[in-house]
Amino acid sequence: MHLDAYEALRNRAALIPLDGRGLIRVSDEDRMRLLHAMCTNAIEQLKPGEGTKALFLNDKGRILAEISVLCRHDDLLLDTEAATRQAAYDHLDHYIIMDVVELEDLSDTWHALAVEGPAAAELLSAMGANLPEAEFAHREWDGALLAKVSYTGSPGYRLYVPAEFAGTWRERLAATGLANCDMATAEVVRLEYGRTRHGVEYGPQHLVHEAQLLDHVSFSKGCYLGQEIVERVRSRGNVNRLLVRLVVDTTEVPSLETPVMAGGAEGGKVLSAALSPALGKVIAWALLRAEHVHAGLGLAIGGASASLAPAGRLA
Repeated sequence: MHLDAYEALRNRAALIPLDGRGLIRVSDEDRMRLLHAMCTNAIEQLKPGEGTKALFLNDKGRILAEISVLCRHDDLLLDTEAATRQAAYDHLDHYIIMDVVELEDLSDTWHALAVEGPAAAELLSAMGANLPEAEFAHREWDGALLAKVSYTGSPGYRLYVPAEFAGTWRERLAATGLANCDMATAEVVRLEYGRTRHGVEYGPQHLVHEAQLLDHVSFSKGCYLGQEIVERVRSRGNVNRLLVRLVVDTTEVPSLETPVMAGGAEGGKVLSAALSPALGKVIAWALLRAEHVHAGLGLAIGGASASLAPAGRLA
């Protein structure tokens, strides 16, 4: 981690190059209907310039991918993790049967650049950007697409630019004095803000309720793949495990899979962890048995006491 980049991202603004993001263009006349039926959130109600976050589930209700959906006049742009790029594409492609839908993988021909931090909006406005206001809203800007999407959870925007102009955009942003932030540093800030990632804190072995991603779900949209499981879990009102963020009273970062002890017994395992310079303590994500989450007491990792973290940025 680089402290200069860390301070810039937390207190001013920084550029995070999101190389390799999965970018999928969904077009043709049945695109809204198909995606609405294939993901957890409401798509058919979106208008050009709007967007939302959603999940792709399998028929067992397990999370295949997290996606950002940006609705444009002639298509939908899907943004997903690099590791779920192929899974998301194949998932949609598999269910195109009678639908008039075209898929195009733009991952190699377009790049994503994140500008994040408390001063991100001021910096982009000074460059002449007409900033979108709502979460996942987006606008064209000088041949790029500017969306209000955050990687770390801090205030931020994402630029989608043709690959051949990515270097030019980096130079243009750097000319404003914008700091460059490496991914390791961005990951620390992501944990401080409480943002989770598919493939890190949760994945295809987890249910929506376990990962506590109900804000990715519309409960009034009608049928979608995996809905039966989501509704069954909701009606029963509980799951056995919950993904939670912990503050650990130590500066020693535990390794992945380190047990989380609860009342002297193992209650779960560490899924990700980092030392927060601002907090002076470790922040960790862990999947804990629900009874230990509800009790919220007597937790320890590697001999250091741990407590459930409140929502929002820490420190």
